[in-house]
Amino acid sequence: MQDKNLELMKNAPIPKAVLSLALPTVFSSIVILIYNLADTYFIGMLNDKFQLAAVSLAYPIFTVVQAIGNIFAIGGSPYISRSLGAQEHDKVKRASSVAVWTSVGITLALTAVYFMFNKPFLDMLGTDANTFLPTKHYLDICVLFGIFMTMQTVMQAFLRSEGKIKESVIGMVIGTITNIVLDPIFILPWGLNMGTGGAAWATILGNAVSVVYFAIIYFKRNSFVSIRFRDFKPSKEIYSEILRIGVPSSAGQILMGATNMVFNVLAVPYGDYVIPAYGVAGKMMYISIIIVNGYTSGYLPLAGYNYGAKNMKRVRSAFKFMLISSTALCLVLLIPLLFLARGFMGLFTPDPEVIDMGVRFLQMYAICMPVLGMQSTFMSTLQVLGKALRAMIITIGRQTVIFYPLVYGLNHFFGLSGLVVSNSIADIINTLISALLVAAPLRQMMKESKEAT
Repeated sequence: MQDKNLELMKNAPIPKAVLSLALPTVFSSIVILIYNLADTYFIGMLNDKFQLAAVSLAYPIFTVVQAIGNIFAIGGSPYISRSLGAQEHDKVKRASSVAVWTSVGITLALTAVYFMFNKPFLDMLGTDANTFLPTKHYLDICVLFGIFMTMQTVMQAFLRSEGKIKESVIGMVIGTITNIVLDPIFILPWGLNMGTGGAAWATILGNAVSVVYFAIIYFKRNSFVSIRFRDFKPSKEIYSEILRIGVPSSAGQILMGATNMVFNVLAVPYGDYVIPAYGVAGKMMYISIIIVNGYTSGYLPLAGYNYGAKNMKRVRSAFKFMLISSTALCLVLLIPLLFLARGFMGLFTPDPEVIDMGVRFLQMYAICMPVLGMQSTFMSTLQVLGKALRAMIITIGRQTVIFYPLVYGLNHFFGLSGLVVSNSIADIINTLISALLVAAPLRQMMKESKEAT
């Protein structure tokens, strides 16, 4: 199986190789999204906008837990792919084991911090008398058992890195089915009637089932990656390679949670319908983003393997195909944002104010949709080329230097309308900056490719 997967990355035609790796990854990304949508859908059935708002208010803390896994998943995957390309199999085992167990240790440490400062964290999120308890019920469970979320993220990413796309997708599907089955049982009045707390339990149990499946795959002898503690042999090289890519990429996710928190605080004065509207609309925005990012992340193992093998011509061909095809994908994704927004909002809430506000959010976000494929391709390419500083500028800049002046300025001068359009403008500016930062290393790669021919 390994030989077949490596042959795909090494010799298959570029469109076939990219699509073979990317499409299962897109499916895996959609599966992750269903986790989130299922919780929101069944909470929406309670017809309680405060519980619906609680899931959105919990998002910043929830993303921190997810980001810990992504630091090691995103940072470790290119390193593992390059090591496979260089035939350094022992390094693959050590890097994967170090990444998994270090992420678990950090998650446990942050869990302790959360429970030490539980109330201040919840107050900072913008909770009030109506949303404090449902937000607390949701977060307490998700954070307490966050190691399952972290391990699931890292383990499935490393399976993709060695080309085991099918196994990674199966694990995600098993977890998602578990979550969907348990959601109504834990959330709704005819079941355990636990509301947001029930949604958290269903999510955690779904993650745990996926982790068990991935562990079985890891312990099979035909896997290059490892979670065996005997392979846990930390080194400066392993941490440096993982963190210099993983931290910038995941810092953007953590900062996204912070920007979401700021957005929620600024939205409070406009009425109690704005935060649940933004929370539900954000799910559809996230559908678009996660499909695009999932598609371009399928390009990572292909480009990483060939970059490690010094096959620059193949890396260049993969880049060109991904840039064109991801942009085309974004144009297709404009359709649901523009024409299906009202129907989507109606799936999660019957409240007309929440629906109308959500439609505004979605239609304004469509403005930036055509450039997201370019932005994601540029970011993936910087990860493959190991350009950590440039990657950090893109991810951190979007959530800080670009977003904060925009959201505060637009809110000050244009009120709620300014808030609605702030994310779209920030993404357009960030794509332009991404193009400038990837230009020089891309030219160097193109030059090496021509010299190799």
